[in-house]
Amino acid sequence: MAESAITFEGWRYAHYFEFVRRIDRNVTVRCKLCPGQKLLSTAVNTTSNLNKHLQRTHAKVKLIAKDPRTQSEDVVSAPPPTPKQQQLPVTKAEMDRLVASFIVEKMLPICTVESPSHRSEICCAKYR
Repeated sequence: MAESAITFEGWRYAHYFEFVRRIDRNVTVRCKLCPGQKLLSTAVNTTSNLNKHLQRTHAKVKLIAKDPRTQSEDVVSAPPPTPKQQQLPVTKAEMDRLVASFIVEKMLPICTVESPSHRSEICCAKYR
């Protein structure tokens, strides 16, 4: 690999990807879980694109984190964290305020929030 440090090399889920190349500040890797030759690109200082790929495409796969320093098969943590939006529950009062702000900001009619699709979105939201 390249001579300077790449965040990908120290990432605990790097074993699910095969390093392909580094061009300037970008790294290209191949996902070992995807059928075919799925290439993904990420910046040298982050693994967020790869993390999102695992969360979205391989959500049903039980991922095993490995310590990249020791290359051991030991599990060091659970699968990658879910997106931040799902980790931030809100109270009913906060949700009501957010819906009202949405209506006012977009200048939408009140019937927008009465539609079945909008109600199902709100019902799926997590409350504290």
